[in-house]
Amino acid sequence: MDREISTIIVAGGMGKRLGADVPKAFVRLGGRYLFHYSLDTFLRHDAVAEIILVVPDAAVEKTEEIVNTFAPEKPVVIVNGGKERWQSVRNGVLTAEETSDWVLVHDAARPFMSAEIIDSLLEKRDRFKCVFTATPVEDTVRRYENDTCIETLDRRSLLRVGTPQLFHRESLIEAFSHAEPMSPPPTDEAVLMEKNGIPIGFVWGDPKNFKITTPHDLILAEALVSFQKA
Repeated sequence: MDREISTIIVAGGMGKRLGADVPKAFVRLGGRYLFHYSLDTFLRHDAVAEIILVVPDAAVEKTEEIVNTFAPEKPVVIVNGGKERWQSVRNGVLTAEETSDWVLVHDAARPFMSAEIIDSLLEKRDRFKCVFTATPVEDTVRRYENDTCIETLDRRSLLRVGTPQLFHRESLIEAFSHAEPMSPPPTDEAVLMEKNGIPIGFVWGDPKNFKITTPHDLILAEALVSFQKA
């Protein structure tokens, strides 16, 4: 498979809900930096030509030092993040090589991403300009107002959206024009593609590729890393 994909790893979160005193991507998991897990997976995938790592402004120099110790065989570009997630992603997408028609966007806080998930996304390029990773909703979900349950939603028609997500690069750049006036800001870039009238596909992801947001999530992640090493 020819290398033809630019990957944006979003590592701009400050980790406030995690209770960390460093940006979330620099929290230690199994003795490694959190962002190193997904970075390593993308570095080893044949379709990925380059990786753009988006970090807080104050962490750019530190990130460059850390990445240099990995001696990556592919280009890894470090760029500043923005105030909102979509601004961070846009910074990364605009930095990507123009020869890349497609970009993968991934959250550094999801360390258990696999090559199989990437392959599944790439297989959808002939049908969609936007494809996200999803897992089924297994719990009963109810809508409420104040302290009263209004209705129970049919979970069979619901998905838990995750990353990585795949985008046609030029279509995504055009879709960013919808982001500025949105309130609240878009939770991911697939929302912007939807606003631009672009059909969105999905592939089934891995429930183990959960997002580390709280101290409880980090405990689960540590247990999973220990299990994988055993």
